[in-house]
Amino acid sequence: MSQLSNRRSVLLWLALTLAIVFVIVLATYKTPRGIATGEPIAEGGAGETLPVGSNLPSAQQCAAYAHQVGSDREARPGNTAANLSVPRDLVLPAWPDFWDQSANRLFVPRIDGQYTGTTDQIIVWGACKWGISTDVVRAMAMEESSWHQDKVGDYVNDPALCVGGHSVPCPTSFGILQLKYFTRPGSWPNSQQHTAFNIDYSLAVLRGCFEGWVTYLHNGYSPGDLWGCIGWHFSGEWKDDLALGYVKRVQRQLHDQPWTRW
Repeated sequence: MSQLSNRRSVLLWLALTLAIVFVIVLATYKTPRGIATGEPIAEGGAGETLPVGSNLPSAQQCAAYAHQVGSDREARPGNTAANLSVPRDLVLPAWPDFWDQSANRLFVPRIDGQYTGTTDQIIVWGACKWGISTDVVRAMAMEESSWHQDKVGDYVNDPALCVGGHSVPCPTSFGILQLKYFTRPGSWPNSQQHTAFNIDYSLAVLRGCFEGWVTYLHNGYSPGDLWGCIGWHFSGEWKDDLALGYVKRVQRQLHDQPWTRW
C-alpha cells in the first residue's frame, strides 16, 4: 500500500473516531437547568423547586413545557375567558421599599402574564417560569380559590379601599391566587381579568420571598424557606399563627391532590 493510501486511511480512521465521540457526547450531554434552550425542560415543577439564585427558565421555554405536560382538559370552564386573555400595554410600578432592590431590577420587569391555555397549563407555566414546584402551586390555588379565577375575598369596610365599583363591604383580593391589590402594586384589574397574570405576579412575589428579598422580615427569615414564604403570602408575617395555619391547609391539599380526580 502506498504512503498516500496509508495517510488517507489514517485520516479516515481519525474522522470516524471523532464522529463517534461527538455522537456519544451529544447523547449524554444535559443542558443546565434554568438555561433557556427552546426545548421543553425537566422543570423544577412537580416535586421540585429551583434553588435560591438559580437561572430561571424563559417564559417561552415554560410555555412549551406547559403545553407538553399540563392538562389540556379544562377543569374550570368558568375560567375560560380569563384563561384566553392577556394584559395589553402592561406597565407595572415598582414594588415597595421593603423589597430588596433586586426584586425591582430582576423580577418586576419579568411579570407579563403573556400565556394562554387551560387552568392547569397556566399553573404549570407559572410554576416553571418562577422555579416553584407545580404541585405546590396547584395546592395553593386549591386552598385560595378551588382554582376559580373569579374568586374575590378579603372584604373590608373602608370605602377608600374599594375598587371596581364595589361598595362596602368590598373585596380586596382577586383571582386564582387571591392577589391583594393594595399590597401588590399595579396588580388590579389584571389580577381579576387574566388568570396567567394572576399566577405570574403571585409567583414572582413568592419567588422574591424565597430569594430572601423581603427586608422587613426577621425572626429566622432566610433565603430558601419555601413553606415559610407560602405562609407569608397569606399572613404577611413570618411564621405567625395565621401563616402556620395556612401552611397546614396547603399541605393538606398537596397531600390529597384533588385535581388528580377531576
